[in-house]
Amino acid sequence: MGELLDHAFRLYRRNFFTFIGIIAVVQVPLTLLTLLTSLLTASDIMTFTETYTYNTPTPESFWDILGPGLGLGIAGTLILGIIGFVLLQGFATAALTRAVAGDYLGEPLGFIDAYRKVGKSWSKVVLALLLGGLISIALMVYWIIIPCIGWFTGIGILYFFSGIVMQIVPAIIVLERQTPGNAIRRGWDLTRRRFWWVVGFVALLYVFNQVIVTGPVTVVNWVLQLATANLATQNPTMAVIVSSVIQSLLTLMITLIYLPLQLTALTLLYFDLRVRTEGFDLAWTAERALDADAALEDIVAQAPAPETGSLLTSNELGSFFLLSIAFGVFIMVISTVFGVFGLFSSGLMGGL
Repeated sequence: MGELLDHAFRLYRRNFFTFIGIIAVVQVPLTLLTLLTSLLTASDIMTFTETYTYNTPTPESFWDILGPGLGLGIAGTLILGIIGFVLLQGFATAALTRAVAGDYLGEPLGFIDAYRKVGKSWSKVVLALLLGGLISIALMVYWIIIPCIGWFTGIGILYFFSGIVMQIVPAIIVLERQTPGNAIRRGWDLTRRRFWWVVGFVALLYVFNQVIVTGPVTVVNWVLQLATANLATQNPTMAVIVSSVIQSLLTLMITLIYLPLQLTALTLLYFDLRVRTEGFDLAWTAERALDADAALEDIVAQAPAPETGSLLTSNELGSFFLLSIAFGVFIMVISTVFGVFGLFSSGLMGGL
């Protein structure tokens, strides 16, 4: 695990500007447009919030309070969210995955080449993520409805599928040219082979995310509350604008730094699973020895046929049961920490 993370950091440092550029070309315009939309409707939002808080509007007056500006702002935010999902989760993720794979296998790609090599795989990534969302909803129903088995294993299965399996699906689609459905099944089969190791690795990435992204953003939000406390009482709209600008720019900067590292680590996780369970490194060496000019895409795409065995075994049910317990304990700890932090912040704000 340590070696894999070290390899991810070294690969990331070696391609720092290329990887950040691949994400920035999508993330920066989307963030600025979203921020602009929020600023244009900040005054209407404050008016609507204050009116709805201290009054109970009738259905007729509700639309008068809402106003065309706020309605257009909300619609614009939703549209930008959809566009951002397609471009960031689909196009940029596919391009970065291809760039990471190229460097890992000794054929580094530039910014433009990474996007050029994506082809139509980005649309399959988007479809796979949507399909994965539907499957997650079905797993939630299973968790809630099925007595005993669902209650005690559902949350573990949901976490494993959504937080782990779906994380390497983009790499499978981009590198193996799989269809969305086959890619999800392939991701499930790959990750279950080293169940607890993969769970631990992704959990470690989650801790990094909390330390590098969530932690600084939370601290800045807390500082902003203190700094704009007086401004909020004198000019609430200006306080919201200042906070929104600072938070958006900070989140953008941190995301640009961390997201490429996360995707790099997940792509290397995919390769590590293939090396340890399918002998990919031996196959790669043999193919290049036979044909030195063989295309990277063609060699990586030579994946084993999809497995036809059971999706879930009794031993795996036991693992999901333990994972459900561990996840529940983790949520309790996190909730306690944030609860204590919230009480501390509220007390400090009250004192000021």
